[in-house]
Amino acid sequence: MEMAKRIALGSGKIYLTTKTAEMDFADIEAVIKQYAIPANEFAAVKNGASVTYTPTMYSASDDLSRFTKTITQDEVVTLGCGLITINSDVLNALVDTARVEKKEKAEIIRIGGAGNAKGDSYLLIFEHLDAKDGNIYVVIVGKNSGELSFSFQKSNETILNPVFTAEGMDDDGTKMAIVMQKPEAAAA
Repeated sequence: MEMAKRIALGSGKIYLTTKTAEMDFADIEAVIKQYAIPANEFAAVKNGASVTYTPTMYSASDDLSRFTKTITQDEVVTLGCGLITINSDVLNALVDTARVEKKEKAEIIRIGGAGNAKGDSYLLIFEHLDAKDGNIYVVIVGKNSGELSFSFQKSNETILNPVFTAEGMDDDGTKMAIVMQKPEAAAA
C-alpha cells in the first residue's frame, strides 16, 4: 500500500436534486457529470461540510474468548453542511412537510402537518475543489434528518445546518460513494 499524500484543504459546493426512479448509480462518475452542474447548486456553503460513516457492529465469542466473529449489523451515513444562502427552494428540500406558495411580492413557506409529508429523497453531491491534488466528490441519496433552526443575530449571519441521512442508492445497499480524482483530472 502506498502512503497517502493528499491533504484536503478547504470547503466546496453542494448540489441537490430530487431523486427519480430513472437515476442509475452504476456509473457514479456519470452521475457527477450529469448532476453536479450550476443549475443544481443547492446553496452557498459556510463552515464546510462533514461526512460521517458509523457502523453498528455485533461480536460473538465463546466463553473462553478463543473464537470470535464480528459482523456489521447496520450503517449510518450522514452529510452535514452549513448553508449561508436561503430561499424557499432550500427550505422546501430541507423540510418534508414544507409547502411553498410563490406570490408576486413574497414567497410563503408553510411547515408542518404530517399529512403534508412529501416523502422525497434527494441526490446530494458535495464537491471539494482542489486543482493541485484533484477534486473529491461525496455522493449520497437521502433526506434531511436534522432540525431546522434559524438564528437571527445582530452581528452574525444566519446559517442553516442540515444533516442528510443516506439511504441505499442501489441494489447493493450503497449509502455513499466517494470519488477522488487524480490531479490531472481536476485540471481538465
